[in-house]
Amino acid sequence: MKSVIFALLAMTMAAPVLAETRTYGRVDLTGLSRDTSWPYNAAGLSYVMVCNVNGPDGFLTVRSGPGTDFAQERAFNRLAILEVDTTQRRGNWVRVVDAHRTHTKDGAVQDFKPLPVSGWAHDGYMCSFLD
Repeated sequence: MKSVIFALLAMTMAAPVLAETRTYGRVDLTGLSRDTSWPYNAAGLSYVMVCNVNGPDGFLTVRSGPGTDFAQERAFNRLAILEVDTTQRRGNWVRVVDAHRTHTKDGAVQDFKPLPVSGWAHDGYMCSFLD
């Protein structure tokens, strides 16, 4: 019985999100923004790059509210740039006010492409970056 309870607890506990630190073409991902840049900059508007989407889904979902129960507004592949408002946070969810793309998901430079969106996204998929 104890082993069943332990197994159930282990399945319900989320593992911590590890930061993606990697180079894609001309883009360097330097770790999760919540750990690397947000603590050292004034709260407010900030640019982050979509990262940690190397699993089966392969994208970050922006939702209408702060949680997975809310409707999907738009999905983004790796290296899309989101503009977020760090003054609006609910746990690990942060308000997204806009988005655009300047690089392909593999890091090649591309023409500026606006990707209009408004909603909420989980900060475990937002990295600081150098390009």
